Amino acid sequence: MEKKDPIILGYWNIRGLAEPIRLLLEYLGVNYKDELYDQGPAPEYSRECWLKKKLELGLDFPNLPYLIDSPIKITESVAIMRYICNKFEPKLLGTKLEEIAYVDMLCCVLYDFNGAKSEIMYTTDVASIPKRKFEILAEQIKRFAKMLETKKYLAGDKLTYVDFMCVEYLDGINDLIEPILKTYPSLERYYKDMMSLPNVQKYKTSEKFTKNPKPYNNKIARLGAAVLKK
Repeated sequence: MEKKDPIILGYWNIRGLAEPIRLLLEYLGVNYKDELYDQGPAPEYSRECWLKKKLELGLDFPNLPYLIDSPIKITESVAIMRYICNKFEPKLLGTKLEEIAYVDMLCCVLYDFNGAKSEIMYTTDVASIPKRKFEILAEQIKRFAKMLETKKYLAGDKLTYVDFMCVEYLDGINDLIEPILKTYPSLERYYKDMMSLPNVQKYKTSEKFTKNPKPYNNKIARLGAAVLKK
């Protein structure tokens, strides 16, 4: 049998939007390769390494992250995660109509949640950040904590792809904004369960993750631009 080339995952040399995708790929044991781009240093924070290549990849809507699983080429992080699930483990999208709809709703909630988190982390002038962004973050953290008091995963007893989004976002908030895992026992239990998934645990302790660790955010960010030492 001809050996299949690894899936290519293109993104900045950070965790960012790509880390939930990496966690999903690792969990499923999929052969993939990171194609990484490094933002330039201050004060320019050049993106030239990406800009000079973005139109050469055959992407209909060039953006980061992108996934190339020849001949398929797609962009947008949620579309990428859904593609991976459809190809390798469709049940991670949900199984019954009601569950699929609920997981889709959670995905949209998490997308907005991550947007608020990112604005707080990337905005250099803290005073200019709308108070509502901090309120959204606090409200949603409480909602997730309340949900997870009675659920093993976000959608219930079964793992779905949105759990990989959620655990990465919670990890970033815990490390960079507020130690929420100690504040909410249900979130701490959830985080430990996710990190204990066999292939995820293997990834987190592997050289792939530890030898050249990635910061949460790009160099231009106010928070998370440097690799944290734990």
